Amino acid sequence: MSPRLQLLLESLQKLLRRGAHGPVRRLLHKARPADVAVVMRFLDARHHGRVFDLLPDDETRAETLSELDPHLLPDLIEGRTVAELAGLLKLMGGDDAADILAELPDALRQELLDALKPHEAEEVEDLLGYDEETAGGIMSPDFFALPEVYTAEQAIKALQAADEDDIEMAYYVYAINEHGHLVGVVSLRALVIHPPKTPLTEIMVSDVISAKVDTDQEEVARIAARYNLLAVPVVDAGNHLVGIVTIDDVIDVIREEATEDILKMAGADETAFEGYSVVKNVRTRAPWLFATWLGGLAASVLIGAFEAQLEARVALAAFIPIVLGMGGNVGTQTATIMVRGLATGRVSRDIGSRYFMRETGIGAMLGILYGALLAGYSVVRYGGGGETVQLALTVGLSILTSMTAAATVGSATPLLFDRLNIDPAVATGPVVTTTVDILGILVYFLTAAAFLGGL
Repeated sequence: MSPRLQLLLESLQKLLRRGAHGPVRRLLHKARPADVAVVMRFLDARHHGRVFDLLPDDETRAETLSELDPHLLPDLIEGRTVAELAGLLKLMGGDDAADILAELPDALRQELLDALKPHEAEEVEDLLGYDEETAGGIMSPDFFALPEVYTAEQAIKALQAADEDDIEMAYYVYAINEHGHLVGVVSLRALVIHPPKTPLTEIMVSDVISAKVDTDQEEVARIAARYNLLAVPVVDAGNHLVGIVTIDDVIDVIREEATEDILKMAGADETAFEGYSVVKNVRTRAPWLFATWLGGLAASVLIGAFEAQLEARVALAAFIPIVLGMGGNVGTQTATIMVRGLATGRVSRDIGSRYFMRETGIGAMLGILYGALLAGYSVVRYGGGGETVQLALTVGLSILTSMTAAATVGSATPLLFDRLNIDPAVATGPVVTTTVDILGILVYFLTAAAFLGGL
């Protein structure tokens, strides 16, 4: 945490331990809701409700609630009335209210919807109807749109007269035709630098960059990043403007997707950070570790098959960890690069073969480097002689072949899963780890059999 957040956390912990609620209230009055939401992650669960109650007013509570990690919600809603919770939801934007309701039990969600005004409940229900990982699921229905026949002067007056609580972001004014279709977008800068009587049709950008309601949230984030947009308009199948995805939501998507991909590569999910039970975390990770366990078992069987060779040349056993370790690391590095490239769009199916060849070449070059180093070490370690040279060739070529094969598997596996429409982040880790270990052992002992004739 930043020094400011660390100071806020330490101060709150100290004051709460002393039961000094007055100073806590004054401290929270000066703090930003977003900072309070972050600090709540590190407070004892028994203090969550107390801190929330000591916030200055309902508007601050609503903003803090909208910024809070979802797994902390049960601690804050427990014991609160439907009327109290509904009052907080009314102070939020429609998208934030929908996000909160999506985390609640069905019965409580319906009670809260019934407590909202009909038009408020309809707006939130519409948002809940979209998949939470699509543009519709993360968009805000509070946007500013005007008829395309307006002039710059009329648009500015309409902006000045609008209720600021009903506008999520006013950096852009969206132009719609008489049917409600999105036909253009005008920046605030363009409005103020053109003559007052200029029609929006003359200053708007008619080639609007937009997203459909069912567009995946990752693609929405890519659109915002690619075109440097502060907001992405969202349209339905009929090109009617229904909402906007703002830059703060885009940043959240990028962070969430990156975290999700990294955790999937490790065979875990978001429960690793949240307040779920040990048993739930064990159930989440066990299946992926079982795949690795099977791979290790297969590797041990292979090593056992070469027991006689190991007894004939004990020095072979000393190099097994480094051969497997170097291959495993290269495979993991390559797989991570490819999975992340596929997730961000830098690697696509069309150019996947280019990256496949590139990563395989990198693995081969690294294999040559470390194979030569290991061969040199084996000569120094075991002295000269014909058998030592054969051992050096064995370990050197084994490293080269193992690392090249690992890079090949690490780059090919994500591309294969992507073509099969299987999430590469989920399946790549166990497959690459197991395959690289088995290939490493086979390569090592087959190379030893080729160079050390007695084997």
